[in-house]
Amino acid sequence: MMEMIFTPNEVAALLKLPPKRVYKELEYQIIPSISYAPRLTFPALIYLFLLREINFEFSIQFRVSLYQRLVKAWEEKATFFEVAKFLVLQLDKVNQELSGLIQQFNDWKSKLVTDVNILGGETIFPQSRLSVRRIGNLLNRGETPENILEDYPFLSEEDLKFAQLFVNAYPLQGRPKKDEVFN
Repeated sequence: MMEMIFTPNEVAALLKLPPKRVYKELEYQIIPSISYAPRLTFPALIYLFLLREINFEFSIQFRVSLYQRLVKAWEEKATFFEVAKFLVLQLDKVNQELSGLIQQFNDWKSKLVTDVNILGGETIFPQSRLSVRRIGNLLNRGETPENILEDYPFLSEEDLKFAQLFVNAYPLQGRPKKDEVFN
């Protein structure tokens, strides 16, 4: 079973949720953060996956209870979790799906290149000068994968999928760089 820690942005990107949804669960203390900086456990990822899949708004009290029961089932290594009388979550299958996605993403990230001498240290695709952030942002703005692959035929479908996840999981921090004007 997974023993990983995630930032709220990583969880939101992995599950294709708005970050606000993840932070809302933290703010209402439904999901406890495991450190002073918001960090989430794998059961929190499963809980948010469940909420996304059900796509129904529950009361805060019910969500607190749901999360606590899910964590208990996880700790007991249960293979399924009863959400409600006729609604069961197959924990083993969700674990397998999410673990596989995380492993694929981590394997993909391990191939990326970060070199201060190339694009000022921006993360790039291997054997190129193409920024991962550029491709992820193009996709976020609605560019089609077909157009991107036409312009950059050395990229794979996996590169596109994970480039978008990458920019959503690791947003730029701070103010954007200003263009310098030379006299």
